Amino acid sequence: MAVERRYSKRNPMSGDVYIRYRKQRAFPAQAVNCSSQGIYLKTQSLSLLTGALVELEIFRDGRLWEIMGVVSHSQADGIGVMFWKPQPDLYESVMAVSARPTGITQLLQTEPVENHL
Repeated sequence: MAVERRYSKRNPMSGDVYIRYRKQRAFPAQAVNCSSQGIYLKTQSLSLLTGALVELEIFRDGRLWEIMGVVSHSQADGIGVMFWKPQPDLYESVMAVSARPTGITQLLQTEPVENHL
């Protein structure tokens, strides 16, 4: 069993994220999940060493987030980034989206339609 090392819960997140490393061109990635302390990104053909300082660009809810972070772990299909400073506003934005009802849950929460006979 893995030991959880995070101080806040991760929530699913989707969207484009751009990773900038050493002022080079931005590399595209996809957000997978997020907490107030960090984010996991799915990447293609990008490997960064643990400890690498990166800048993330996230456009979400009409706002451009530019966040400094450190690569906390790297896998074949993605990287974990720990934010340099906690991002509670970004986390609240992610939580608000994940709390919205979708699919059958949304249908069940709608008001009943009156039957006019």
